[in-house]
Amino acid sequence: MFSKPEEVIMAVLAGLWVILTYFLSSYAGMPTHTALLITLFTLIWAIVFFLMWQRSQTRFIWPIFLGLLVACWWPAITWFAYKDVILPGTDMSTIILSLPWYATWTAKFIYAFIPVVVGYIIKWRWHQRRQTPAQP
Repeated sequence: MFSKPEEVIMAVLAGLWVILTYFLSSYAGMPTHTALLITLFTLIWAIVFFLMWQRSQTRFIWPIFLGLLVACWWPAITWFAYKDVILPGTDMSTIILSLPWYATWTAKFIYAFIPVVVGYIIKWRWHQRRQTPAQP
């Protein structure tokens, strides 16, 4: 599986990224189940991205993976919304009928869509720069 040194380096970096994600979400004060859910999503993201990178299949779709990385943090957005809505002294089992605008599914999809658009704009600019002949 790890036939090249860069594959080992990327695997170690992916593992460190997953560990950093857990510590970052725990440091933000999120409950353990939210931090573990974010870490699990990031681990799945890292495994899929690593396997596709290993087979050289990420050249055209890396911006989509940026959006999916943002989507890994959707539970954090929901937790922040619950934290803001629930009154102090009550528990998290309270049913919330309406979340703030920033925690709606529409907003979450927009958060994930922005890095995808920016990534493809960057790809397009790189492509335009390569095709433009150098001016003497």
